[in-house]
Amino acid sequence: MQRTTSVPRHEDPWAQLGDRPLPAPPFEADVARRSSIIYTVVPGFRPLELDLYTPADGDGSPRPAVMWIHGGAFALGTRQIAPAFLEEADFFATLVRAGFVVASIDYRLSGEAQWPAQLLDVRTAVRWLRSRSAELAIDPESIAVWGESAGAHLAAMAGVLGGTGRDEEPVSLELPRVAAVVDWYGPTDFRQMDVQAAENSAMAHDDPESPESRLVGAPVQEAGAIIDDANPVTHVTADAPPFLIRHGELDRLVAFGQSVLLAERLAEVGADVTLHAVPGAGHVFEGHPAPGEFIAEAIEFLSRVLPTPPCHRADDLRGHP
Repeated sequence: MQRTTSVPRHEDPWAQLGDRPLPAPPFEADVARRSSIIYTVVPGFRPLELDLYTPADGDGSPRPAVMWIHGGAFALGTRQIAPAFLEEADFFATLVRAGFVVASIDYRLSGEAQWPAQLLDVRTAVRWLRSRSAELAIDPESIAVWGESAGAHLAAMAGVLGGTGRDEEPVSLELPRVAAVVDWYGPTDFRQMDVQAAENSAMAHDDPESPESRLVGAPVQEAGAIIDDANPVTHVTADAPPFLIRHGELDRLVAFGQSVLLAERLAEVGADVTLHAVPGAGHVFEGHPAPGEFIAEAIEFLSRVLPTPPCHRADDLRGHP
């Protein structure tokens, strides 16, 4: 492990959608955005959508893909809302200019469905990208997941469980493997969150009304096996893809120790993992003067580990309008 201190069972939803065409892309400068693409319909719930960002003038050569998973305490947020520093950096367009196809997804929130619905939705979205890889000019073996906060938890779960089936899924489904994970300040062991919390913690995670308790449908310390299932640290194996983890040392919502737990577990099994601490920074890198620099860092990481690297390096993008 590298650690630095620096700045109910359902059938395949895709089968229901068949050959439904993607919406025609509106072109804006060098990036095309296709909005509100339905990637799954789970009976009894709203259709789940994603937005797709691609180069406006792509030549059809396969590119790596990034699937962005939003945060929001498992209860809030949408695929179209990101932290302010990402919006200021024109995040999705920056990734496209770096050579990626980007999918930003919605998933069922904890007020709509309890765990493991959120994980199943993420896995379905990965399968959707893989099934559309030829049409979207994606290398299906070069799909990375990237998330922040609750979205980072789901990204980590997608990474450590990508090669494993789930009892809730038909055995005939393709395993939703991903090639890399970028985890920004995500929880990894719900039982340890209050143990690790600083005295000035902004939240009691063991409380029956905490985001984590609401996610699993019971107080964290009383939830039994479902908590083990929802913890990324439970599922780590030597088959885990490369991980890049970055976390503020003064995070009052998700303690920095949560990332340490996951990084240490990944290192124990020989996985490729890098953990970067951000001194003086809180949740969402609050207090760091230039959090946008962490985008370039992640692009460099993905350029190193993905089988099909992006066509540009992060340095090539500096100064892009």
